[in-house]
Amino acid sequence: MLALLLVLVLGNVDVDVVSLPVSNDVRALLAPSGRMDLRREGNVSRVHIDIDRIAAAATLAPAMNTYVVWAISPEGVLDNLGELDVNGTKAQFNGTTRLTEFGVLITAEPHYMVDRPSAAVAYRSQSQDVRHKTASVQTGFYDYTKLMPISGTGVHRSVTQARTAFQIAKVLGADRSAPQEFRNAQVAIGSLEELVMRAAPLDILWPTANEAIRWSEKAAEVARQR
Repeated sequence: MLALLLVLVLGNVDVDVVSLPVSNDVRALLAPSGRMDLRREGNVSRVHIDIDRIAAAATLAPAMNTYVVWAISPEGVLDNLGELDVNGTKAQFNGTTRLTEFGVLITAEPHYMVDRPSAAVAYRSQSQDVRHKTASVQTGFYDYTKLMPISGTGVHRSVTQARTAFQIAKVLGADRSAPQEFRNAQVAIGSLEELVMRAAPLDILWPTANEAIRWSEKAAEVARQR
């Protein structure tokens, strides 16, 4: 089992910041184990991550279905770069950010469209430069302790994430405080379950799962604001 940094309460996590030169590639480390290759291309910074040994997201905290990669500016601005691609015990990621100075944080999450990192921190950037800057980010802002874990047996991970995203909206009472968004999420999750029953191929299943996650997250956002 990997020695993962697991923070279970609201708190701040520091990540080492990497500054990208205009033309050169930069290699950085992820603690406790992993590596990143960074490159500036035009107006974007390209991020490639390799992790050789990774545990399932659910081992970090209940109801966690995936890993999300975050870029964090020295001022603490967050950029959700997307979902870490996990295959067995290995993981890779390719994505971009407009930031030129940033640290990287990887957290276990209920779904990949979350807008703030959970308390389940798995990896963070580590600079080899002793003069490095650090960025601080608040984790655990949302409480996921009331969520029931959803089995992913026999279904694509996007289905599990969609079901969990919809559960989050329900727990927050979005049916009352965000009725239109919740209704859209309800329609999307109903369509998704029908496709699952029909054993629809992934190229048909994925867009519907994505829609269910998107509307559930939107309903949750509205509910949190009211």
